[in-house]
Amino acid sequence: MSNMKKTMAACVAAALLLTGAEVFAAPSGQVLVDGDLQSTHWMTVFTNTVNLAWNWSTDATKAQLDITDISGTTCTTNFTKTVSNYLWQAFASDVPAAEDVYDLTLTLSTDDDEIVGVLTSRLAVVHGAFGAVTIDAVEVSREWQKVDKNVVIPYDASFSESATNAASAQLVIAKQGGAAETNTFADVVGYYGWKLRNNGWGYGTFDLLLTFTGTTNEWPATLTRPLDGTILRMQ
Repeated sequence: MSNMKKTMAACVAAALLLTGAEVFAAPSGQVLVDGDLQSTHWMTVFTNTVNLAWNWSTDATKAQLDITDISGTTCTTNFTKTVSNYLWQAFASDVPAAEDVYDLTLTLSTDDDEIVGVLTSRLAVVHGAFGAVTIDAVEVSREWQKVDKNVVIPYDASFSESATNAASAQLVIAKQGGAAETNTFADVVGYYGWKLRNNGWGYGTFDLLLTFTGTTNEWPATLTRPLDGTILRMQ
């Protein structure tokens, strides 16, 4: 499952036509290859079905795959050693109805249920990977400041040249006058799924702060979650 994060198969193929003792080569067209192993491309879902593949541990005879979304819902699938890949359907339609972040865990074990290996990955479904998205170029627009559902937050050390050598990242989310959480990431490129709904955050104003080790640069944001429903103001 070392290539579970590689949701796009990037390869250059050549078609060989054999006729008798002669060999004719027909080169394929050019394809874009992302050679940066820390790129968000490897963590982004680009189709509604994703082929997950893995290598079996020598002692393992079975495996369990758990896929958990932002809401905490987990889908579990079991495999025997005769299977080395799984076609995961992330969503039913051609384009996603909502953005999401999925944590994937493959647990390899023996017939005696002894765990001999655990492989993990995180994949994100974002609207921008499925065609054009609506862009609001007005920095003071209320749309930039409003949040009303679970949020997929990207982070990337390339946001700043001074952070390119950073070893980790940190995202702090604090509700004004309420709860706060600090999320530390072992990598410097990826996605974080902020479970805003049904997780005790409630409504109000939230301050977010993204930082990377080894740099003083900070990326702050202030978001407001309004009460659901319609508010009528009378004067």
